[in-house]
Amino acid sequence: MKRHNSLKDEKLVLLSKLEDLENTIADLKSENEQLVKKYEDLKVAKVLSVGDDEKKQVKQRINKIVREIDKCIAQLNV
Repeated sequence: MKRHNSLKDEKLVLLSKLEDLENTIADLKSENEQLVKKYEDLKVAKVLSVGDDEKKQVKQRINKIVREIDKCIAQLNV
């Protein structure tokens, strides 16, 4: 009986540790997703960031992106 109780207590401790680790994994996944989103945002910002002399090119890029989005929306509406 003593061995059984000892193993039972150990099982409870291990289940608690497992739950803590699963929570840690979930938190890290969430943080990773946020960092990936920030990275993607930075990539877009880098593409769009230019000097004053390149404003026309930036405007053309933005217009191209908007047209692509409009095409995607039109395809979804079909």
